[in-house]
Amino acid sequence: MIENIDKMNGWSIEELPNLVFFQEGPGVRNNQYTDSGVKLLNVANLKDGNVYLDNTDRYISEEEAYGKYSHFLVDEGDLIIASSGIKVEYFDKKMGFAKKEHLPLCMNTSTIRFKTLDDNILDIEYFAYFLKTNYFKKQISRLITGSAQLNFGPSHLKQIKVILPPIETQKKIVEVLDKAQELIDKRKEQIEALDELVKSRFIEMFGDPVKNPMNWEKRKLADECNIVTGNTPSRKVEEYYGDYIEWIKSDNITDARTYLTTAREYLSEKGLDVGRSVEPNSILMTCIAGSIKCIGNVAIANRKVAFNQQINGIETLDNNVFFMFEQFNLSQQYIQSTINMALKGILSKGQLSELEFIFPPIELQNEFATFFKQVDKLKSQMENSLKELEDNFNSLMQKAFKGEPF
Repeated sequence: MIENIDKMNGWSIEELPNLVFFQEGPGVRNNQYTDSGVKLLNVANLKDGNVYLDNTDRYISEEEAYGKYSHFLVDEGDLIIASSGIKVEYFDKKMGFAKKEHLPLCMNTSTIRFKTLDDNILDIEYFAYFLKTNYFKKQISRLITGSAQLNFGPSHLKQIKVILPPIETQKKIVEVLDKAQELIDKRKEQIEALDELVKSRFIEMFGDPVKNPMNWEKRKLADECNIVTGNTPSRKVEEYYGDYIEWIKSDNITDARTYLTTAREYLSEKGLDVGRSVEPNSILMTCIAGSIKCIGNVAIANRKVAFNQQINGIETLDNNVFFMFEQFNLSQQYIQSTINMALKGILSKGQLSELEFIFPPIELQNEFATFFKQVDKLKSQMENSLKELEDNFNSLMQKAFKGEPF
């Protein structure tokens, strides 16, 4: 790509330290955390290209924040990225700009912030788009020996080169990409609205499943469903792994999707013999996760899959998977409340079996399932449209950073 830069039009390749100030967060220790004060930023707060602080409860005291760590306090407009434990293909999701409502906020480990040294030379929003390019990702991956996990720091960033058009061109690139991104964001909002519609319909028909204001009969999950805990076939036996059946892990179950994402690993037929699987129209629920907030995430298996020990499979006896799926979504806090973090924070098959859920008449469950499938069909169309918008965005990115006209 360097060879394609049109220097006659003012394009150049510059070293990153000549364009931006960057700073890695300090290693604040667990014993420094407090219940109030100044919030600490962490990798989990960087999601889908934005900064979200409602999913963190980590603070340090104001005394430490404005004393020992005062030079790590975030400023409005800072570009913040995750720098550790992030998969290359998801790197562009793990960044965001600090806004006024986020402050005060203190940097923490595995995060890096950027400021432009001269706004007349580099637009910080252009720089954010540059960090999402394959050109940057390839550079950083090469510097950290090509690992699938990005773990880098200032020493690596000092070696990065930046494609630098004239400032007017940078602003034009930002304008075009912002418009394309706005269309993507609107489509995502429409998809989220459909999820809320399904949730509202469930509440309208059945009420809050935990509070049970309509006094539906409650029964233990094991009395109505078959529960299966996954496992991992021995890694020492190569013939257990192949291309016969998808092997699902907890990262294939997210709170933003109805169905399982595609697995990255597969088991062979022999692997399946010693593994665990569920039939189509079952539900998979995370039972072990890095954070208790991720336990109880559910997704529908719309095909037969195998899965690991971080997941419990739930096969509904009446096959009314859509009613149970939405009930689990609305009951996640209730599910999490039963977990004893002193016992490694695991939702065991035994614990899940004993949990009670509502079971209204099957006719009403079926009525809700019909509504769910109608909305799900529309959601699928929206998701296909979203894919087209994202493909268009990626095409514009390619043109922008090759110096091609839009």
